[in-house]
Order: sequence, then C-alpha cells, then structure tokens
Amino acid sequence: MFVFAKPILAVFVIVCAPTAVVAADDVTMQKGQKIFAKQCAGCHGKTGGGTADNHPDPLFGDKPTIDLAAVIAATMPEGETELCTGDDAAAVAEWMQAAFYSPEAQARINPPRTKLSRLTVTQYRNCVADLIESFTSSSQPDNRHGLTARYYKSRRFSDKDMVLERLDPVINFNFAERTPDKEKIPKAEEFSIRWDGSLVVDETGWYDFTLKTENGGRLFVNDLNTALIDAWVKSGYDTEYRSSLFLLAGRIYPLRLEWFTFKEKTASVGLWWKRPHGIDQPIPARHLSPQSSTQVLIVETPFPPDDRSDGYIRGTSISREWDEATTFAAIEVVDRLWPMLKRIVPGKKSEERNERLRQFCAKFANRAFRRPLSEQERNVCVDAQFETTNTAEDAVRRSVLAVLKSPRFLYREVSGENDVFTKASRLSFALVDSLPDRELLRAAEKGPLDNDKGVRDQAWRLVNSYRGQIQLHRFVRVWLNLERLEDIGKDAHVFPDFTPEFAADLRTSLELLLNEAVSSDDGGFRTLLTSDETWVNDRIAAFYNIDQEDDNAEFRKVRFQPDLRAGIVSHPFLLSGLAYRKTSSPIHRGVFLSRGVLGRALKPPPDSVAPLAPNLAPHLTTRERVGQQTSPEMCAGCHRMINSLGFALEEFDAVGRYRKTEKDKRVDVSGHYRLRTGETAEFNGANELAGFLLQSRETHRSFARQLFHHMVQQPILAYGPQSIDELASIFADHQLNMKQLMVEIACRAAQHERQ
Repeated sequence: MFVFAKPILAVFVIVCAPTAVVAADDVTMQKGQKIFAKQCAGCHGKTGGGTADNHPDPLFGDKPTIDLAAVIAATMPEGETELCTGDDAAAVAEWMQAAFYSPEAQARINPPRTKLSRLTVTQYRNCVADLIESFTSSSQPDNRHGLTARYYKSRRFSDKDMVLERLDPVINFNFAERTPDKEKIPKAEEFSIRWDGSLVVDETGWYDFTLKTENGGRLFVNDLNTALIDAWVKSGYDTEYRSSLFLLAGRIYPLRLEWFTFKEKTASVGLWWKRPHGIDQPIPARHLSPQSSTQVLIVETPFPPDDRSDGYIRGTSISREWDEATTFAAIEVVDRLWPMLKRIVPGKKSEERNERLRQFCAKFANRAFRRPLSEQERNVCVDAQFETTNTAEDAVRRSVLAVLKSPRFLYREVSGENDVFTKASRLSFALVDSLPDRELLRAAEKGPLDNDKGVRDQAWRLVNSYRGQIQLHRFVRVWLNLERLEDIGKDAHVFPDFTPEFAADLRTSLELLLNEAVSSDDGGFRTLLTSDETWVNDRIAAFYNIDQEDDNAEFRKVRFQPDLRAGIVSHPFLLSGLAYRKTSSPIHRGVFLSRGVLGRALKPPPDSVAPLAPNLAPHLTTRERVGQQTSPEMCAGCHRMINSLGFALEEFDAVGRYRKTEKDKRVDVSGHYRLRTGETAEFNGANELAGFLLQSRETHRSFARQLFHHMVQQPILAYGPQSIDELASIFADHQLNMKQLMVEIACRAAQHERQ
C-alpha cells in the first residue's frame, strides 16, 4: 500500500497476482530455453525470428511476462497446448523475455544504429533565424506584459503633442465619442496613440492578425519598416483589416501599432489575432511585452512534412521535393538577407565594406557548419565567390547560397566526427532544436566541452533558457497529442454552452498549466499529473460552477474540486477532447493513458467492429455499454487494459463535468492495471489514477523514451540496451524533474561514441 505526500492523492493498492512470475533464476531460464527449443523453435525459430514455412513473423513485444505466459499456455504448441502450461509456460515466458521478446533483448540481438540525419523543417527554420540573429542581438521575454503606449493630443506622433505614457495590457478600446483622458486630451475629434513592444509566441505556425477600427491605423509585426496591415488611409466602410504571418516559437518579435482618429464620430481600436489551433480574440497581455527586440528572419518556403513513421519526427528521409525546398528556401534567405546587411555590416567606403562583407560570409559559414572552416571550405564558400564576381552583392548571394546548400549545413553530422564541436551541435539540437549559439561555440573552441562538467554546465544553461523551456513545452504538447484535439465540438442540444470560444478557453487553461509546469523549479512533472489547481476565466468558472472572483483577471488559478481531480488526467480540455459529442468515452481516454502515458503498444482495432450507439442500449451506462461492446476475445486482449484505465475517469461526462450517477446508477470508477512485473495496480477515480501514474515505473520509462526521441531524433536503444531503464531511474531519483531528464538525455547524446 502506497500513501502519497499530497493529501488530495488517495491510496491505491498493488495486488500481487497469485501466479505472478518472479525474477528468473538460472534453473528457470535453462528450463525455459529447453522447452522452447523442443516445442516452439520448429515454428518460431531458435531465437523467435520466425520460419518461412510456419510462422514468418518474429516474436517480440511488450506484454508483461505473466500475460506472455498466459498466451503460451493457451496457444503453444499448436494442436498440443496441454504440453506447455503452468510452470513450464512461465519458464518459457521468462526465457523469451530475456532472450529475444523484450525491446531490450531485441536491441542486444539486432543493435539499432543511429542514422545520418538531415535538418528537420523546424530545425532548418530555427537554424536560419539563429544564424542571422547571431550577428545582431537576441532577447528573452521578461516578466512584464503589455505594450508601451504613448498618447498624443493630435494625429501627429510628435514629442510636443505627447500627453500620456503608460503600459496597456490589452489593445481593445472603444472610446465612442470620448477621449482616453478628458483632462489631457480634451478634444475627441483628434488624437492618436502609438503602441511599441514585442510579441511573444510559444507555438510555431501561421498567425492571423486583425486590426479593428473605424479610424486609421497600421500594424507592424517583426518588420518595423513595412506594415503588415496598412489602414492609414480609410476607403469604404471596412472596420476590420486582416493579414497573416508565419512565426517561430521561442522568440519575441518587434511590434508597433499606430492609430489615430480625425473628425470621425466615434473612435475604437482593437488588436486581435488567431493563433494556430485558436480562435479570433484580442491578443492577451501574456503574449505582449514592452521590451524591444530585433527582426527575425523566418523562412516561409513550404517544405514536405518530416517522417513520423517511428512515432517521432526525424530527418532521415530525402526526396526531390525536400531538395527543391532547400534550394527555394536558400534563395528566399538571400533575397531577404541583403537589405538587412546594411544594418548588420556597416561601412561606407567600398573597399572597407567589401572586406567586412567577406568576413561576414566567413563567420556565416563557420556558424552554419557548426565548426571552424577548413581552408578548402573557406576557399569554396567565401573567397572564390568574392574573386569571381563583379559586385559585393553577387558575392554575398553566391556565398550564402553555397553555405545553405552545403551538406555541412543541411545534415547534422555528415562526416561522422566525434569532437567537441560535435558535442556542441548535439547539445544544442537536443535542447533548443537549432545550431549552437556563440557561447556554446566559444566553449567548444576554448576547451570546457572536453569534460563532462563542461558539457553539463552548457546543458543546464540551455535548458534554463527561454528556448529550452519552449523545447520542453513543445514536447509536452506532443506527449499529450494536442494536435489531434484541434476541433472539439459537442452536441448543441445537449451542451448548448460548449461553444468554439469555450473550447478555446479550455485549451488556454491547459496551456497555462503546461507553462507553469515547464517553468517550475522542481521540473514540473508532479505538477502535470497531480496539481489540484486549474486556470479559469469567467466563462469556465460559470460552466463548472466555480466561485467567481471580481478581480478582472483574464485567467486566474483556483483549486478546482481537489478531492476529485488531479492534473492533466482530469483537466476539462483533455476530458472533453477524449470523448464523443454527447457521451464520455472510456476507450479514448484509456488509449491515451495506456499508449501515451504508460507507453504500451496497442494493435489497431478490427475494421469490422463499430461502437455500440447509446440509443441502441438506452438502459446501459457508458461503462456497461463499452464492456459489452469489447467483450469478444478479438477485442478483449487490448481492451482489458484500455477500458479499465478509462473507467477510472467515468465520473466526468463528455465535457469534463463531475457526475455521481448515470442512468440513475452510481458511476463505477474502479479500475486496475496489470504491470509488466505481473502485479496489479488498483485505483478508484482520477485522484488515485493520477497517483498510480505518478509513481509507476512504466510512466517514467515511457516519458523518458518519448522525450529522448523528441530531443535526439534517433532510436534510444542505439545508445545501449539499458538506456531506457537508466534514464527512467535518473528521472525517478531526481524527483521526476523534467529539466534534469533533459540534461541527462542531451549529455548522453552529446558524448555518445557513434560507430
């Protein structure tokens, strides 16, 4: 029996199965090997690799040993199943697990290898942005929110007319026939405002911006010389002006909004946006900063999608489409870079500026290749271009094109070096998904990366940066599979208040919980799974009957049914997304927990099976209906695990509201889970389920494995058959600190000696 420190976490019990297989000793292993050789090898091969005549498919998987023993007892050998039962089946299962069945055993038999990897689409865009940024300056958002606003008593932005300066958290004003300040701006017929600062985004994608006004205005985002929206001269009756921009997460972008009114009857101004997966809304204060920033060069050339066939994004597939995309992207970079060089590379005299441009190109190639240039590389990529062209502009263009199309830039480790610069590159790609910054390259050049302490010091610097936080945030989104929950809709007759706007509120609530977790000092995993607090606004509070506070906060953190809920497991957004339009879905919720959190492999459902509609069994509860639907043996193998996990969340309906009864019956929230050790964990409700997941070794293994794949983009078992177990132990030993785990993964990858 386990009792958790947090009082909201109830007790869960682990019950040892009476037939559980204990750790194998030599006698058991020898017995199992002999029985397999005599009764099974003829069909399945000596090491489970299969035979052409009988069973060509190899035997491997992640079933617990006790379940594997049950399968053996029921099915092996074919036609004579009575020959291998009880202790014999258990011995065979133990030997199979150790010899070839488990992933670790497979890694010993057929060691996976790391593969030559190109830049992924995100890495390409990050690398280009960071290359240019390395010649200017970079900024991280501070704790201030909103934009600096300067108010003028005329339509001209002149210092003598400025009457008020303040921080505006949100730009969404309806002045009507009034002025912002009657004393300082007495005439409503003429005044203007200019807002300056930066835009902070934590998700990569297309952003739709809207300027709402019946007056005049123009919006600049990322480029303060060219307006993204220009409504300075009004024509017609339009009051909404839209434009889109592709932005990368983990950066802040310069933003300016200029607005004026002159002799109009009314005045208003609103700065709205639509985020990826979001809805139209005023830009929240948390995404605005009064600090200044510099332009970011963002590649907008479309790329073919990266390969995800192994369950994580990787850059191992090469195609004509990808090669063409890198060419068009390089041309785009060259076209947009040249105008920026006037600011990056100063100099008036022709000869002086040409030499500085040559030095710029050499530094550009050095940083793009993530290591010092060889004499040949400098000659090909830089010197030859300046010596064979008539103008400095042509030389720069050709040099940058040569660098961006070079395998040294496009591929992660094209020549297979295992030196300090390789360590620096591996660290940076793992922790910020981009090439090394100036400080990391300097550490490689000066020597600190020669030892483990130096590598770890740099890893901690990166993981604690804003970009490192964004990398972890991006992984948690992937871990929760949020991209599949883009459009959560409910039956309007059953849940009339569950509008698209409300669904967006719930998504924001979850995002704020993720932000809190990834930025916390303790690494945040415990917060993710067991927090008894939820972020709510007035709309969420009203829907879930939460006491509202008159503090005008956009979102605030409250304790929400702490005796019933815990972390992401019972967050209303996930509960709503993992449900049908009218009813809950233990299957969807159970699949998420078993596959995503516990890391269990699941077979695709049979094509011939369709869900049993609620109206065909109106007297059954959801639990009863799902149990009946999945009772056939072809379903039960997986659904015994899936259903039981999902049933523990049945006290929450299709929109995540708590319920005690369904169909006039008390909701049964009891569940259990068979561990790989053969033990059974039992739990009742979301709190106990969350407590089990938090303490489960399988959760730790799954999280470590998935985070490794996300960061390194190589098979984890290529770094040793015990890599998963070792990282899971480190994760547990450091109080489930996600940042600590990131550092361990990055250091392991950086110092790995590839063959």
